[in-house]
Amino acid sequence: MNRLVLLFFCFIFSSVDLGAHPGVGIVMDSKGNVFYTDLSHVWKISNNGELSIAVQNVHTHELYIDEEDNLYGEHEWYEGEATDKWGNYVWCLANDGKLEKTIQDVEGFLDDNTLVRDNENSTYWAEKTGDHELLIKRTSGGERLVVTEHPFTDIRWMYFSKHDNNLYVVDHLTVKKVTLEGDVSVVSDDLKESRILPGGVQDRHYIFGIWSDQKMNLYVAVYGAGKVKKITPDGEITTFFESNTFWAPTGGLIAPDGTQCIMEFSKRNRTRVRKISSDGTHTIYRS
Repeated sequence: MNRLVLLFFCFIFSSVDLGAHPGVGIVMDSKGNVFYTDLSHVWKISNNGELSIAVQNVHTHELYIDEEDNLYGEHEWYEGEATDKWGNYVWCLANDGKLEKTIQDVEGFLDDNTLVRDNENSTYWAEKTGDHELLIKRTSGGERLVVTEHPFTDIRWMYFSKHDNNLYVVDHLTVKKVTLEGDVSVVSDDLKESRILPGGVQDRHYIFGIWSDQKMNLYVAVYGAGKVKKITPDGEITTFFESNTFWAPTGGLIAPDGTQCIMEFSKRNRTRVRKISSDGTHTIYRS
């Protein structure tokens, strides 16, 4: 009987998850305020722990915050089966609270204007060519460049680390490092585990967000295993954090004081952020 009940709940969570595509967007400004997406709104956890909506009614998977605390995201929408069209625009919440569109409404997706930016404000994206993908960037001056001729399989997410000035790419099930000179190396291709989340996860959605600390350690949200993996500069891989049943990590960041903020999505498409202080205290914020 217990087995039947478990199978029933696994089926329910699986059916909810089939169309889900969690976000990775979680950032912190210079004042210690945290912003994150739940795909319906962008939420703010103030530096004194208050939770509120920062930008409402926006479907954005990623977020970017610049040196002046201006917050960027996008909004994607589907018009329905009648037209079968998608739309997209990019918005900015300025540090003075003013919200405006920086790229007006376009039909389709803004594949050439991602929210992955380096220290020189160049933006990066993947572009399909033949049977593989190339990594492209547009400089702040508008120049379009091929970063490397390395043939990527399926770039899912990207992260630029200001700690070492390298770009990290989730290429299907492999995490790769791309230097500004275009050199590509494998950080890890051994993150898939035997543990299976209820309902299962496709390989292309197995690995989500990446973040780093000042010691050049990488943290990878291995969504398909429900874990955050820590990868040292020497390549040692350990489990840093494991989510509860029916939850899985998709993104995170590390505050200057060492506090870890881990964003988790549930099988019912709910979102929460878990703050883990340096003394091990956990505080959970639910949107």
